[in-house]
Amino acid sequence: MSCPYYPGVVYQLQLRPQRAAGSLEDPETIQLSIKVLDVFQPITISPVLKVALASASPSIPTTLTSTMVLKVYDRRYANDLREFYDASDLTLESENAFRAYMSSEDTGSRRTLNEWTVKRRVDDDHDVEPRPEETEAYLAALLTSYYENEVCVYERMASMQGKEIPLFLGRTRFAEVDTHPDMADTEVPGILLEYVHGTPLDKLPANAISSDLCQKCLDIVQAFGDNGILNQDVRLENFIVPDPSIYTVQERLVVMIDFAQTRLRREDEDDQQWKRAKWSADEEGAVGYVLKKKFGWDYKPTFRYMVPEEE
Repeated sequence: MSCPYYPGVVYQLQLRPQRAAGSLEDPETIQLSIKVLDVFQPITISPVLKVALASASPSIPTTLTSTMVLKVYDRRYANDLREFYDASDLTLESENAFRAYMSSEDTGSRRTLNEWTVKRRVDDDHDVEPRPEETEAYLAALLTSYYENEVCVYERMASMQGKEIPLFLGRTRFAEVDTHPDMADTEVPGILLEYVHGTPLDKLPANAISSDLCQKCLDIVQAFGDNGILNQDVRLENFIVPDPSIYTVQERLVVMIDFAQTRLRREDEDDQQWKRAKWSADEEGAVGYVLKKKFGWDYKPTFRYMVPEEE
């Protein structure tokens, strides 16, 4: 099967825009036509596409710009995950087998991610090899959880949108009229985001890194913790330094992206449990210590989530 994500292809999308602040009603779905300008490489977990707006319904929101980012949660091209979980090569036959399994009466096809995780652990303990369609179903559940995580973070951190994080434009699904033979999969969810013109933090030269910029990275990470979010994928690559010819430093010093591998604090998670989870993830150190080693920033850990050792 050929990958349907490449420059020049045009997709028909159904976009459900973000709710307006204070509104309890979901906006109406909008029909969009978009053209792929570029595909960010390498594709690791989610294909991320730079897209241009080709056409839209008359009710197009003013928040949509000419250039945006479309992130899709497609298990078929979650390359790193497929390799990690030893998924079979994609073929027309394997896809047909997976779809037949998912539409069957087999109760396994309706497992939640937690149920799949438990089953895989039990199978592993008994040296039971999962069937190829079961691995695909697990990956589909995992990618759906990444999608839901990311949407939840953008909604919770709405006050930071358009500043410290990209503007969230809405949820997407592919329409059935797409012309690419491998693309007609309306079950693949996605999100549409503002495209931030800039450079990944890890690609900048040392003389372009200021103490204020480094501190701002930490401030963003800490703001997520203050809002009950744990991010297990904090890396310099996930910070974009905006192009100063387009944005002023006062507007945007640095922007954080990629929140698929996050979770919200559980309602039954007490302070000690939350601190242990945050301390184990060490989001602050994941950026602070790397900035110190790579750029010589004078990082001083806050130890805000340190839990004293039990006697």
